[in-house]
Amino acid sequence: MLVITPSDRSDEAITMTMKLLRNTGVRRALVAAATVLAGVLDPLPSPSAALHADRSEGCGFRHVNPDHHGGATALYIHCANSFILIRVDTRTGSHHQCIGPWGSVRFYPAVQVVNAYYVKIPPRLLTTADGSLICALTQPPV
Repeated sequence: MLVITPSDRSDEAITMTMKLLRNTGVRRALVAAATVLAGVLDPLPSPSAALHADRSEGCGFRHVNPDHHGGATALYIHCANSFILIRVDTRTGSHHQCIGPWGSVRFYPAVQVVNAYYVKIPPRLLTTADGSLICALTQPPV
C-alpha cells in the first residue's frame, strides 16, 4: 500500500502514484472499489423522500428523454412499500421483472422496451440472513 506523506520525498511518492494509476488493472480495481463504496455509503432514500421523488416523475411506466435520464429511454417507478412484478414487453419478447419497495427500473436502448406494466402475480422473493426480503434472480415466466 502506498501512503503519501508530506516530506521532502513527496515528489517521489506522487510520481510512483501516477505510475500506478497508468496501470489499467490498478485503475479498474480503483474504479470498482469506488463504485462499491459509493453504493455502500450512499444511504437509501426514506420512503417519504422516495415518494416525493416519485411524484415529480409520476408512477408507472413512461418513455423518457435519454439526455435527462443517464441514457435510459424508458422508466418504471413503483410508488408503494411492497414488492411487485411487472411485465416488460420488448421488440423481441416479454419477461417479468421484480421491483422492490419504492424502487425504479431504467430501461436502456439495447433492451428496446415497448411497454411495462404491473401484473397480479406475486414475485419470487428471497429472505436474507438478516431477515429482510429481496427479489430473486429468476421470476415466474410470462
